[in-house]
Amino acid sequence: MVTDYESLLSEAKTMYAMGHDNTYIELQLADKGIDDTTIDKISVEIKHLRKSGQRNNGMKQIIYGLSFIAVGFVFTLLSFLKDSPVHYVLWGLAVSGLLFFVKGLSKFLL
Repeated sequence: MVTDYESLLSEAKTMYAMGHDNTYIELQLADKGIDDTTIDKISVEIKHLRKSGQRNNGMKQIIYGLSFIAVGFVFTLLSFLKDSPVHYVLWGLAVSGLLFFVKGLSKFLL
């Protein structure tokens, strides 16, 4: 039976990498006879791992959103100055960027 904290954490990270949720990991550790405080510590570590992945994904979406907003705004401004009829269509790019930005911000903060 494995009782070293580092090896248990490594095993839990392996289960996390395979896509298992926290409940499954906790049950597997409990089946091995690991005490509840150690399982709680490992669960907190896995939750931090899961959260860091969401924060990274949120940051990418924030960057994409800001890029879409900037490009959409510039092209809309240029087409508006040229009296082009497509400037209304180009606002869609800026609105899409705003939606990406808000979605990324919610993932980053929550």
